[in-house]
Amino acid sequence: MLTISAGHFGKGTGANGFIDEGSEVMEVVTAIQARFQKSQIAAQCIIDRQSKNQAQNLRYLIAAHNQTKRVLDVSIHFNAVSGIREVGIGTEVLYVNPNLKSFAATMSAAIAKAGGFKDRGAKYRSNLAWLNGTVKPAILIEICFVNSRTDVQAYEKNKTQIVEAIFMALESYCKKSKNNLKKL
Repeated sequence: MLTISAGHFGKGTGANGFIDEGSEVMEVVTAIQARFQKSQIAAQCIIDRQSKNQAQNLRYLIAAHNQTKRVLDVSIHFNAVSGIREVGIGTEVLYVNPNLKSFAATMSAAIAKAGGFKDRGAKYRSNLAWLNGTVKPAILIEICFVNSRTDVQAYEKNKTQIVEAIFMALESYCKKSKNNLKKL
């Protein structure tokens, strides 16, 4: 009922700081998939193990998402700013479909609470290939900033709770979508 992907294709393919985005997204997506395997919600997990550059990765992920039957597309990422920061920067969830603004805000708040992050909230982004290329409603989760010492320490301390918060928010969304489809 949903498709979730690791937003990069391996170590060194995303933002780097105190942690490596390419490695972490794969770990988080695998953990979320394990939670869905124990639930009543069908979830397709996509991990790109074949791309050699960002353009190939984006084409692969967009095509793979668009080939699945789902009500929601989700991509997991970690963010970065220039330089190293000691202070926490936070978590945010990006969307392009205005119908997902409320859900993106709910997801951001859930991750912030679970991880002890600043809640940067839902952010409209119309310039991202993945959000524009997937044909179903989509969110892109930026768990935290890899070059914020405070964010990374909170992430490492609360990783299990963060995965659970993402899973619970996605499960709730899918259950609501399924109930709305039954009413049609």
